[in-house]
This record gives sequence, structure tokens and C-alpha cells, in this order.
Amino acid sequence: MSITRNAAQLYRITYEAYSKFANDINRCANLSEVGDVCQRHLKYLLNFRLIRMTIEQDDKYLVFELFNNNLDYGIRNSSEVLPYEKELCAKGIPIYTEDIPEKLVRKRIDLNVLSQPVLWGWSFDKYERKVLVSILSDQDMNFSAGDIEILKLVVDCIQAKFNEIYLKRQIAIRNQNLQEAYETIKSKNAEIEHIVENQQRIIEERTSEIAQKNEKLLHVSVLNAHNVREPLSRIQGIIQLFEYFDDDACRTELVPKLEQSVAEMDNVLKEVVEMASNELIELKASRI
Repeated sequence: MSITRNAAQLYRITYEAYSKFANDINRCANLSEVGDVCQRHLKYLLNFRLIRMTIEQDDKYLVFELFNNNLDYGIRNSSEVLPYEKELCAKGIPIYTEDIPEKLVRKRIDLNVLSQPVLWGWSFDKYERKVLVSILSDQDMNFSAGDIEILKLVVDCIQAKFNEIYLKRQIAIRNQNLQEAYETIKSKNAEIEHIVENQQRIIEERTSEIAQKNEKLLHVSVLNAHNVREPLSRIQGIIQLFEYFDDDACRTELVPKLEQSVAEMDNVLKEVVEMASNELIELKASRI
């Protein structure tokens, strides 16, 4: 009866400790805070010399290790995954062995001072990711099969938080990419609007210049037509008079007047050509 009561009390204490652990994990915002919580609480939940969690994350692995109350975690390449972990990942068969890989302890733990050290290993599939869990224990810090259930709860809690942090990070990255894309599009739209406004301004200026040139040319053509018309009319009138004058009268009276009118018309035409040339030169210069 006393043994049963002690066992019940032990389970109650264990689950109270787990409840505190889970609550603290839920409040974590990043991996560093998760590590701090594990460092504070796991020693009250599980007996171990070293605990290691290796979690798939895209083409890399998040490795989390706790030993001698020290914490180490980070993103690792597949080459840093231990051979027995690769076998765990491939076969999914739990391991229990006294053959402790040197790469696991890496001079952080002296196996010679441990009493019958053993390595436990499991592969869990959580949130479409494999989670590889390793526990190094010995007779003094004894991990038993009865502790596996609480270990599963711990792994579920940590993995859920890791998954939440990972998803939030991915969302933050995508939001940042979207924001950068939005800013790029906004900048390009501003450039396009500036180009369109500039082109519109140039078109309006050129249209105004052409209208002014056309107005000048029209004015010149009207003025020149009037100036040309006067000597031309006199020439036409003089030619008609040739029928009514004899040769001497034509030579003495009409020819001088005809020559005078022709000279006037020649001067007018020169002025027309000069004015038209000047307008053409100005028009070409404005286009350049």
C-alpha cells in the first residue's frame, strides 16, 4: 500500500513538474528561450547525462543538446548527423546500447567516470518531420523504460514549439519578401509615372511649339501672298496693255513699268524665301 501511495505521489510530482515545463515552453518566443526552459526543467523530469534532439528542418537539422547543465543548439548540416541517428531515421527502430559513439560525447562527458553508461535512441514523426531523440544515462542517473511516456510528452511539447517558431519565421521571411516586392513595384510605378508625366510634358511643349510655328507660317504665307499679289497684278495689267500700244510706246512706257514690277516681285520672293528658311531653321533647332 505504501509503495502504491509513493508511486502515485511520484507521478503527481512528475506531472506537476511537466505542467510547469509545458507552460513555460508555451510562453517561449525563440529557440534561446526554449533552451533556457529545458535547462531549468528537464533535470526534474528525466534522468540523463546527456539528452540530444535532432529535428529535420528543410535540408538541414536543428540539433539540441543538454549535458552537465550546459546547453548547446544550432542548425547543422546532414554531415553532422551521427551515424546511429541516420540509421534511426532510416529504420525507425529504437536503440539501446552500451556502445557510446565518441562523437556524441566529444570530450564533454568522461565515460570512464560513469557507471555502466547506456545510450537510448528513438525516432518520432511529428508535424511531418522526423525527431531523433538520444539519451545517455548510467546507474547513477538511471533512465528506464517507464520514463518513455514522460519523454514523449516532453518531445511533443518541444517539437510543437519548434514547429511554431519555424512557421513564424517562415511567415516573417515571406512577409518581408512581399514587402520588398511591394516596395520595388511601388518604386517602379513611380518611375513609370514620372516617365509618362515627362513624356506628356514634352508632347505638350512640342505641340505648342508646332502650333506656334504653324501660326507663324500661316501669318507669313498670308502676308507674302498679299505682297506677291500686288506686283503680280501690275505685271498682268501691263501685259494686257501691250495689245493697245505700239512698239515704241511699249518700249518707252510699258517695259520700264514691267521691269519695275518684276524687280519688286523678285524682292518680295527673296523675302519670302528668307523668312521661310529662317522659320525652318528655328523649327529644326527646337527639335534638336
